[in-house]
Amino acid sequence: MSGSLLQWVPIVALLVFGTLFLRHIATFNGVEVLDALSRLTFWQWGGALICTALSFRAIGTYDLLVHSALGTGQSPSIARAAGMKAIAVSQTLGFGTLTSALVRWRCLSDMMPSAILRLSVLVSLSFLAALAAITALVVQFLGLVSQSNTLLWIGAGALIGLMAIARIAHRRGWIPRAVGARTLLALLIATGADTLFAALALWLLWPDAVSFHLLFTAYLIALGAGLLSNAPSGIGAFDLTLLALLGATTDAQAMAAVLAFRVIYYAIPTAVALLGLWHTRPLLRAQAPNHPEAALVFQSAIPFAHSKGNMLTLPCWRNGAILGDLPDAMTLEDLRRQTDLKALYKCSAKQAIAARTAGWSVIRCAQDALIFPQQWSTNRPDTRQLRRALAAFERSNITLREVTDPEILRPVATQWAASHGGEKGHSMGRFCPTYLRQQRVFAAFDQDTPVAFASFHTGPVWTLDPMRHTANIPKGTMHALVQAAIHSARDTGVQTLSLASVATPPRNFPFGAKITARCAGLKRFKSSFAPQWHPRYLCAGGPIHLLMVMITLAFRIRWPGPLPDPNFIQRHHEDFSFAQRRAPCEPLISPIGDADHDEYSFRPSRVA
Repeated sequence: MSGSLLQWVPIVALLVFGTLFLRHIATFNGVEVLDALSRLTFWQWGGALICTALSFRAIGTYDLLVHSALGTGQSPSIARAAGMKAIAVSQTLGFGTLTSALVRWRCLSDMMPSAILRLSVLVSLSFLAALAAITALVVQFLGLVSQSNTLLWIGAGALIGLMAIARIAHRRGWIPRAVGARTLLALLIATGADTLFAALALWLLWPDAVSFHLLFTAYLIALGAGLLSNAPSGIGAFDLTLLALLGATTDAQAMAAVLAFRVIYYAIPTAVALLGLWHTRPLLRAQAPNHPEAALVFQSAIPFAHSKGNMLTLPCWRNGAILGDLPDAMTLEDLRRQTDLKALYKCSAKQAIAARTAGWSVIRCAQDALIFPQQWSTNRPDTRQLRRALAAFERSNITLREVTDPEILRPVATQWAASHGGEKGHSMGRFCPTYLRQQRVFAAFDQDTPVAFASFHTGPVWTLDPMRHTANIPKGTMHALVQAAIHSARDTGVQTLSLASVATPPRNFPFGAKITARCAGLKRFKSSFAPQWHPRYLCAGGPIHLLMVMITLAFRIRWPGPLPDPNFIQRHHEDFSFAQRRAPCEPLISPIGDADHDEYSFRPSRVA
């Protein structure tokens, strides 16, 4: 009953406040208002439009922050655009949370409806709390009403309440990431910029008789009144409150400014958003693609659906980058939608040639080490260094075996990360039991204590992923682990095994020689297996785009964010809806259910 009554609140508010506003407009001389509108200069209209654009740019930050807290993995540019469209439409049509959720679902249709609704609710709550704090500070120190510490307490209480809700939601597993002071500061800055530029747009249209700081204060209070009224675009409550606070209830020029502001800040953004929604083709719901590194979806990668095939992508500059080559049925010409990705990362030479022919910018970024287990052998001249390492390992007391419970390997990963300055990520797998359960994991043990491990993505092609070890392991231990995996792949019938790529940018490229030198040891290790080296390329739509993709990929690899909450994926993806909860991937991260790989049962590779 109460829910049905709440649905009528915006309609009742629109009728009440809209009627009051129309009655107030009727008291003006229409000729005077139209004359005041006609006297607004081109520079006033243009300046107000620029300020509106800057305000909506800040508005998009609300969605970015909530997406980050929820760990959705959405592209920042797509998330920001969806938030701007959602707020532009919802602030005009009313029914804020529901309307904005529908718009976001149209823009982000690869997310589950429940996740979209949660996103919209959190955006609304966080904005209201930040607005209360900003209003309290501005009213207190700029002074439109008499100063009172009560306002400061209200603002502080709103922020404390928001942080308390976020902490409770995180502890109960509703949001995967803890919300800290940095996120709160970013929210306050975004809210301050949003309202500041909106008030500046109004001030540029306002008669010269009012100072900006007074109008800014009045705008914040009027905005709050409009939100509390719950009427579409706050009509009536916002306008009457603003005019009353500025003592301009009978001023035709002030009324003209309010009407012009409604056109610029409400009508135009809504029209632009609706036009964008009209031309937006809903994204297909992406399933995990048939990709050699598909398990990366449990960390930083995102499945991307196209009508001609599913792809694995990595977030980076603009919409992100496709990992590897396009599906066989696709060409670069098929990437025409605004939401399509316009970059390729670690693609083959054949794909790079096609990209260069299409006018894209291309650069070699790595070399991939490929082994063919069915023909591979250590009895070759070019595996001499490998035989020496394996001989040294044979003299140790270390045993190898495949494990199905990666949790026992956590001390190895923790010690390795501490001695190597932390783990890299993004396109490189990080330690997480749930993630490793999607792979084949081979570990070295000193009696019953694990001292090293190597894991492999499996499928038609096996790909080496994390390798971790403790200090002072016997020489040849890591070589022996990789050899055990090669033998296992051969027994399984796998034709190709990748030892993964080694960064090899052109030496004349900035930092190219330094990167090559830093990777020299890794390349020597992989070269001992006598692989075939295949170049891999980074391609983008232009030189600037290529540069920004390189910078953002390098940043995300070197400083990866927190691991996404797999339990969030579990609750909002039909493929994982009945999975049970297990130990978390890392502290403060909620878990996802898992199923042990029965076919990967315990197999000793060597017994001392």
